[in-house]
Amino acid sequence: MNRQGSNSIRALIIGDSTALAQMLAATESGSLRFEARGVPSIPEAERLLGPFQPDVVFVDWRLSGLHDFLDRIRPQPIGRVIIGPPLSASEIVRLIRLGVHDFLLAPHHPEEILDCLRRITALIQERRRISGMAERLQRQLQQLSVLYEVGQTLTASLRLEEILPSIVEAAIHLTRAEEGGVWLLDEAGQILRLQIYRSRDTETSCTASPIPATVPVLDSLLGRAVRTGRPILLGPGVHKLDTGILVRSLLYVPLRVHGHILGVLGVINRLQESAFSEADVHFLTMLGDYAAVAIEKARLFEAIQTEKGKLEAILQGIEEPVLVVDFQETLILMNRSAHQHLGLPPQALGQPFRAVITHPEILSLLDKKPPIGQTVRQEVTLPTRLTFQASLTAVEGVGYVMVMQDITYLKELDRVKSEFVSIVSHDVRTPLTTIRGYVSLLPRVGPLNPRQQEFVQKVERAMQTIVELLNNLLDLSRLESGYALSMETCSLTEILNEAVQIIRPQAEEKQHTLIVEMPGDLPAVQGDPRRLEQVFLNLLSNAVKYTPPGGRITVAAREQEGYIAVRISDTGVGIPPADLPHIFSKFYRVQREGEMTEGTGLGLAIVKSIVERHGGRVWAESELGKGSTFTVLLPCHSPYAARSPLAHIRGNLTQDPKPSQ
Repeated sequence: MNRQGSNSIRALIIGDSTALAQMLAATESGSLRFEARGVPSIPEAERLLGPFQPDVVFVDWRLSGLHDFLDRIRPQPIGRVIIGPPLSASEIVRLIRLGVHDFLLAPHHPEEILDCLRRITALIQERRRISGMAERLQRQLQQLSVLYEVGQTLTASLRLEEILPSIVEAAIHLTRAEEGGVWLLDEAGQILRLQIYRSRDTETSCTASPIPATVPVLDSLLGRAVRTGRPILLGPGVHKLDTGILVRSLLYVPLRVHGHILGVLGVINRLQESAFSEADVHFLTMLGDYAAVAIEKARLFEAIQTEKGKLEAILQGIEEPVLVVDFQETLILMNRSAHQHLGLPPQALGQPFRAVITHPEILSLLDKKPPIGQTVRQEVTLPTRLTFQASLTAVEGVGYVMVMQDITYLKELDRVKSEFVSIVSHDVRTPLTTIRGYVSLLPRVGPLNPRQQEFVQKVERAMQTIVELLNNLLDLSRLESGYALSMETCSLTEILNEAVQIIRPQAEEKQHTLIVEMPGDLPAVQGDPRRLEQVFLNLLSNAVKYTPPGGRITVAAREQEGYIAVRISDTGVGIPPADLPHIFSKFYRVQREGEMTEGTGLGLAIVKSIVERHGGRVWAESELGKGSTFTVLLPCHSPYAARSPLAHIRGNLTQDPKPSQ
């Protein structure tokens, strides 16, 4: 292709045709002009082909070696015209096969020359158009190839120090720029910081003005790409940037991902005159999109690695053993404490959980597999005689997290406490019996005056309170220490009716209305009848005690989804909201203004312990001044009963359930 420009056509005349050269030099065809040179022989023409680079050759058909010359230049994009007299048909065919495009008859007539020039000019222009298209296609293919290679590099890498050089070098290479760089926004989005800058010519880069390390987003050309979200294109010409740098052409594109701009990718020319094209803008924008995704991915990876490091440091610092198992039961994480207490080797990570953990209680806990967001608990005793409270929580997208809290010390304290309570209770009961005996004998010694009788009654009431406290302490101690219950198949209807009959005289004494709502076909339960009766007597006694005279107490029972729900409601004074979460705690008593607090604070704790030993739950709802409702949920005895989770049943029974613990 002609290097002088598209408006000039170079013609090489081979042979004795000075007149033709003069005519070509003086001829213009539209906006085209001709530059003609003449040589007398084919060898001289071949020596001139390289330096002159003609677009068309005019060859005298009489020259020696014509056919070989035409055959040698046939692959080159050169127009070929034969000068001579009319030739035979066979010769014309032979010359056309050798690539001849046209014929110019001698002697030359101006009209014939012009016609020939028009034809050859059209041919050359078409060739230039095709050549230009081929060059553009080749460049686009090259750009796409580079984009693909850069994309592969960016996909394979998660480190900015590897990603950014590939981006800048690709931008410089395919836009044919002198220099290029990447600027990223700071966290506040106010400053662009230079991350990397490269130059195609190291020597030019060293002598040129340095690139500022930071550029404000406001009032800067670089920042305009961020503010507008569009490419910035300058050139050709000499431009002085706000950073003080002189450039001849410039192209900035924003780095955008998910609608958020991370920074700017830019290329500049300081010396060469060539401007950046729309194709360059399109290419650099595509490259910028690739770069933005890769940068965002690298940043996320870095953040994840940082958080992972923090999590690992926290986990390794936790004293309690921690194990994480995915939903396929593969051990994916453990801390140092788990390694020490369970004797797990370092290579246990990545192994099936059941292949490295054989402790039956731990495997039993894993078998429970709670739903997402819920936790199940179980005591685990290791061969080292350490006892742990192990909890298993299902975490969405992770698996199951098991945390084991050492409760060996607490278990020992509980054992010592139970022994102490048992010993003290028995040791105190003996002198109390003696005191009660002597107090009962006082009237026999002699008549007591009213003041003495009042003192004796106070002593008897105090002793009764102490005996009740001791009995409750012993009861609770037996229940918490796993004292065996006398379990049997029993009728909850009979137990409730018996409790109601026992409490009825007290209710009638306070003029309460006692209502019982029970179907006759309640399923049986598996339980200790004496203990279950103790639960309902305790709840009914509280209802009678804390309901003003003339109130209403309702006992209702019904079967639901494999459980029996018993609700004991009253129209009493109610429980303050602040006290409600604590009423099942040991020794907790509700403080009421202006009233003496009665009881030991152990009754509801015993209720809770008995109900939970039967596989059930108990909770309370109350509204101050309007009354309270206590709900006991017990599983039916039928082995075929389909039971829903306790929390689900509880949610169906109350809109605002209060926790029992």
